[in-house]
Amino acid sequence: MSQPPLPVAFEPEPPVAVVRETLLSRSPHPSSRAFAGAGVATLCVVSAVYWADLGGLGDSLPASGGDVLSRGEYWRLLTCLGVHADGRHLLANAALFGILAYLLRGYFGPVAFPLLPVLMGAATTALTLPAYRPDTQLVGASGMVYAMAGFWLVLYLLVERRLRPAKRVLRATGFALVVLAPTVLEPRVSYRAHAIGFVLGTLVGAAFFALRRERIREAERVEWE
Repeated sequence: MSQPPLPVAFEPEPPVAVVRETLLSRSPHPSSRAFAGAGVATLCVVSAVYWADLGGLGDSLPASGGDVLSRGEYWRLLTCLGVHADGRHLLANAALFGILAYLLRGYFGPVAFPLLPVLMGAATTALTLPAYRPDTQLVGASGMVYAMAGFWLVLYLLVERRLRPAKRVLRATGFALVVLAPTVLEPRVSYRAHAIGFVLGTLVGAAFFALRRERIREAERVEWE
């Protein structure tokens, strides 16, 4: 008489950690609206001073290789960030600048805005100037804005673990293509500064995350399934 088959024992599957909440699950800190508004207001004030040449300061605000690299007028690396050619130029930069300032300050604090964006903006200008003639002037916040965008996107990819990596990459790529990619090439625009700023922002963003990884991960809520 044959023996009935013995039941097969299956090893239970190990539990899987699922991230339900991250730092980005919450609303940005309410105070970030005021800081973002102050940042946009600063761009407007500096541009107005430049346009009206108030106090004869207009010529001392833009940055060129001759002024900065040859004559050592390093303050221009900062002042040129607020100078814009016209209202259209200002509006284009101020809109995205305000949004990114709100997100960076609201989620990651004062180091993420305004400290690092200002430093990245100045560094972007300094790295861009040698590629142009000494009398070519660089004005505008676009290099800083692209640095902020790169900073934000790399943090989004590393922090928002509620989504699968492929979905995060897809969303970040869509944002970059829709918001950052130019639709029309304009000869007066320094796309080199855009590229330098974006790359610099991604590198600084990765370093920022590495230094604050534990603090950022503390905001996560993980469930085991």
